[in-house]
Amino acid sequence: MFRKTALVAVTAGVLTVLLAGCGKTTLSTTKTTYKQNGLVAAVKGKANTKTVRYQLDGGQQKTANVHNHTFVIQVPTKTTRQAVKIKAGSDLKTVHVAGAKKLASYQKMATTYNQALIASKLSKADQKKAQKLQAEGAALKKQQATIQAKVKKAEAQLKTGGTGATTAAQTLQAQQTAAAKLKTQAASLQTSQQAVAAAMKTAKQKVKSQLLPTKTPSDGLSNVLTTKDYKIRMNVQKGDVMGAAMIVPTKAFKNKTRQKSFGTAFALMATTTGANAKTVMKQFQKETKDNSSTTTTIDPITSKGVRFTIGVSASDLYIFMTK
Repeated sequence: MFRKTALVAVTAGVLTVLLAGCGKTTLSTTKTTYKQNGLVAAVKGKANTKTVRYQLDGGQQKTANVHNHTFVIQVPTKTTRQAVKIKAGSDLKTVHVAGAKKLASYQKMATTYNQALIASKLSKADQKKAQKLQAEGAALKKQQATIQAKVKKAEAQLKTGGTGATTAAQTLQAQQTAAAKLKTQAASLQTSQQAVAAAMKTAKQKVKSQLLPTKTPSDGLSNVLTTKDYKIRMNVQKGDVMGAAMIVPTKAFKNKTRQKSFGTAFALMATTTGANAKTVMKQFQKETKDNSSTTTTIDPITSKGVRFTIGVSASDLYIFMTK
């Protein structure tokens, strides 16, 4: 009887230990510091719970699902280093996401992109007029600054008096004549500007649905522009674009019109990020020309410090732009 009781006690003790072991949570990560890859840094790890909870720099607590003991936390990068606290049951682990370089301010990118897209829809004649007006306008401003500087100097000489007063009076008279001529030129330029502005307004209507929003997106990831031919997604933090992506349906490449639409947008995005659009487009065409449907990645392209990472799925092509 004693032996039977002792055996039951030992068996119960073993079960208690085993059950305690089964109930213990486990939590680990693949790295201690993660870097930007595309628009985000992917914090990866393992846990034996259904979900893990996490906080970014002490912010609001969020939840990530665990599949087959593996979890991935997508962290939009910032210019500063971020701390990521991860919890699984009572276990706690802290990792970091390294700060990344910004591409440009959103407002600068949107303005440059939109102006260039509108200009691309002008006729060749109107494009030449616009370029000429820009050059003439800059020249008139320079002449105006020169006249103002000479007038200011002459007025100072008149106040001083003496032998320089006569020369100063002559200078003022000459500058008055020059200013009158400049005013006539400016009036003529304004008339031409009005004609070009009307053409720009018509061109803007043609691409209205393809323009980037003028309002800066909220912090985080968002699709800032969606068309039938492509999407433009960005990670914006405090007005700065940390990374941008173009998502293009692979079937769009089978249609010349849709292909051209994407090509124009891609070239403009490359320009607004500071890269050399011609170099990038040439390399992109070379890399994708013989790409087979089984290939899911293409060699990255780098231009003027901007890195273009390209990935391919069964339905879409992804182009990520980062620094």
